Amino acid sequence: LWGMGYNWKGQLGDGTTSSRNTPVKVVDSGVTAVAAGKYHSLFIKSDGSLWTMGWNYYGELGDGTTTQRNSPVKVVDSGVTAVAAGNYHSLFIKSDGSLWGMGVNSSGQLGDGTTTNRSIPVKIVNSGITAVAAGSSHSLYTTTDGTLWAMGNNGIGQLGDGTTTQRISPVRS
Repeated sequence: LWGMGYNWKGQLGDGTTSSRNTPVKVVDSGVTAVAAGKYHSLFIKSDGSLWTMGWNYYGELGDGTTTQRNSPVKVVDSGVTAVAAGNYHSLFIKSDGSLWGMGVNSSGQLGDGTTTNRSIPVKIVNSGITAVAAGSSHSLYTTTDGTLWAMGNNGIGQLGDGTTTQRISPVRS
């Protein structure tokens, strides 16, 4: 895994907060997926472990703290298959098809039925998730039957449910 660009909050994971205009190596090998939020980043290794780094003001790294991390920290030991990052929230899918989220939740973008920020991963859906995506303050996922679900900020209709109503629990799009 290589990173470059703005690194104000350690989101490149190279142990510094120095911005880079050329790629810098973060992890030697085994990275299978990566996602970048506004000031944080996440990646999955081939063993299914989830790693996060960067700003953690809202708990978006999922390590149980709000401490900024300039180097990668392991959050989940195994079983992670996909990852997505919004501005200040993170989502991931596990191999059992469950959906998990952490970080800011002021618009309900975690979809857990609350607007409570989460500094550790919270399970959103038990099974059947096939893909996940995160916007600045909303989230989307698909299920095995091909249905699109959405949650969070909906001020300009980004959830696709025919309204502009904020949703703190998933709604069918």
